[in-house]
Amino acid sequence: MNFRKMTYLNKLLVYGFLLGVVPLAILGFLSYFRASTTIQQYVEVGNLQILKHSQLAIEQNMKTVETSLAAYLSTSSGTDLYNIPLDYNKYEPFNRLETSMRQLQVYELGVFDVTMYNMQYQWRVNNTGIVTFQNKAEELKPYAEFLNSSLNSTWTRNEHGIRFLKKSQLYVPNPSILIVVDIPFSHLNMLLLRTNPLGSTAILDGSMNLLIGQDQGTVQKLLVDQAIKKQLTNHTETEGQLLIKHNDETYGITFLRSSYTGWYYLAAASIDEITQESKSIGRFTWWTCSAILLLILFAAWFGSNNMYRPIRSLHNILLGQGEKLRGPDNSKEDHIQQIGQGVYRLLDREKIMSSQIEGYTAQLEAFFVQKLILGDVHKREINEKLSMFGYAVEWKQITVMAVEIDTLEGTRYSRNDQDLLLFAISNMVSELIPLPYRLTPIVTSNCQLNVLGTSIEDYKLWSGELRLWAEAVQKAAATYLDVTVSIAFSLPVEQWTDIPRAYHETEEALNYRVRLGNEAIIYSEDVVSGPVETMHYPLKLEQELLTSIKSGYRIQAEEKLREFMQELVQPPFHFQEYQLSLFRILTEISGLLQAEGIPLGQLVNGEAPLIEQMSGLRTVEEMEEWFLHKLIIPVIASLEDRRSSQFQKISKAVIQMIHEDFDIDLTLEMCASKIHYHPHYVSKIFRQETGVNFSEYLLKHRLEMAKGWLTDTNMTVTEIAEKLKYTSPTNFIRYFRKIEGITPGQFRERNAGTVSPQQNE
Repeated sequence: MNFRKMTYLNKLLVYGFLLGVVPLAILGFLSYFRASTTIQQYVEVGNLQILKHSQLAIEQNMKTVETSLAAYLSTSSGTDLYNIPLDYNKYEPFNRLETSMRQLQVYELGVFDVTMYNMQYQWRVNNTGIVTFQNKAEELKPYAEFLNSSLNSTWTRNEHGIRFLKKSQLYVPNPSILIVVDIPFSHLNMLLLRTNPLGSTAILDGSMNLLIGQDQGTVQKLLVDQAIKKQLTNHTETEGQLLIKHNDETYGITFLRSSYTGWYYLAAASIDEITQESKSIGRFTWWTCSAILLLILFAAWFGSNNMYRPIRSLHNILLGQGEKLRGPDNSKEDHIQQIGQGVYRLLDREKIMSSQIEGYTAQLEAFFVQKLILGDVHKREINEKLSMFGYAVEWKQITVMAVEIDTLEGTRYSRNDQDLLLFAISNMVSELIPLPYRLTPIVTSNCQLNVLGTSIEDYKLWSGELRLWAEAVQKAAATYLDVTVSIAFSLPVEQWTDIPRAYHETEEALNYRVRLGNEAIIYSEDVVSGPVETMHYPLKLEQELLTSIKSGYRIQAEEKLREFMQELVQPPFHFQEYQLSLFRILTEISGLLQAEGIPLGQLVNGEAPLIEQMSGLRTVEEMEEWFLHKLIIPVIASLEDRRSSQFQKISKAVIQMIHEDFDIDLTLEMCASKIHYHPHYVSKIFRQETGVNFSEYLLKHRLEMAKGWLTDTNMTVTEIAEKLKYTSPTNFIRYFRKIEGITPGQFRERNAGTVSPQQNE
């Protein structure tokens, strides 16, 4: 189950369930663990106490036996009895010895038999009587070794129980008397059984051999595992607990090591048996916790649904807001996710609406500034609009600033990019001029406008601040846009209603960029103040320019145009008169075409009208370039084309008349009269088109006709001379010889041999 894909209600249900289950499970586990640990500790402590009690009982029994023997051996009567040789004639002493030793066999101490050995006289006495033990050296070897040892007494182990050996004489170099006391295992087991321990108890001797035990089978199985012996040997403490795992079952071993005998008292208990009671507690805890878990589950479900009810209501409310907020239908989606998506959609719509409102506000603000500049805002609305748009201004001086691009020629931009460039400049102005000193910048068709203001009353300081801003704008435009701009400032005004007048002043000031050039910073007072003087119109230069155009002298016309333009911007300069002068020269140049009957439409060539094109030019260089390429050069070309066509018509007409009327007294005046031109004009054009004058062309044509007649006809030279209107045949022959180098008769002989000699005269 992927928790992340669960619905919020299911998560809330799981969270509430876990909130109740986890503490309960921890409590149940800790209770069971604590119960098991406590029971195990109680068993271990109980076993240790039992072992200590068993040790105390057994060792007390052994010490009592030792004390009894020591007391017996220390009596003088006893000493006299057992230190004599065996003599059956001396019945009385041995009878008393046997009786006294029988008194040492106390039932409560578990003494099974008491035997006295006299190694010197080779006899012993016990319950069976007094006997000798000659030839039993192997049987008596342990006793002999003990007598030769430095020990005074010791406890040993035999097949039936434990045995206590004690020398009868102290501080004797070679003792020969010892007493042996036997205590059976049954008595020791009886001491252990009386304690009723939990689990199996046992006693091991110092060599880890089993002496006695309640459940010797269990203990012997554990002793098979050498690990228990190793752990007991390595333990330095006299008591403790061990955990031994044998045959997949864990045993708890409680041990106690006796400093008196060196024996190990063990209590072995199965952990499973110890925790049997705790398992019952665990089962009870489990069922109790299960019942509580069901209650918790029900409470979590009921509580989660109640807590989720407001979320479900909010979800239903959001889904009821319309299809636009619902998004795609997905019933498996979490309500919280759907609510989040709805909220995000609302926020997105809010952002969109906020952006739209901000855009509309910016547009309204720009529209207000535009109307303010144009004078379309009523006086009582101005302060209200300023407050609405957040302008808390108390300006003492208000100035209109106009920024205009000088030219796009020689840049990477075209005329179509001008609006984008003006908007970019508007953004630059917004960044360079602080908001308290300006209204929203706006863009018109030709320039970028700004309404600036200050609370400074000193105009000199204010104009200095304006210049700094203007230089910053020019630098930014040159750096980032790679264009040059000119900036004009109006005279400062005090009333908002005077802004339209200030705007017209900036427009007028920008016109003077014609004289000041590009990247100009123009103050209105510098160009409109002072007395008005009459501007001189260069009439002579105009005539020279028109003459150059009519004559088709392009270079001369270009020079005269440059001189004319420079003369127009000489002081005193007034833009209106400058414009009128340009319109005048435009009219004069256009009139040259009209005089020749050439339509002016070919100058426009599908573009804007000439006056509109000229009105969009701002600098002398642009104006000069426009006049040269848009007007003068096309006019010169049109006039030349017209002249060329007219000259060809005149020359063709004269040639045709020569070809048709060569046999009459044809003159240039006659031809000029027929085509209605002056003879001198016709002569000039004819010579220009044909390369020869009228008379030469006529004579050459007549010569060609004569050559044809000489070759193809039988006409005489005299007849030909008369037909060609020569005064005499001699003049014809002389002219023919001059041109052809031979006489007409010789020419005929070369070209036609059938002509008779009489015809040649």
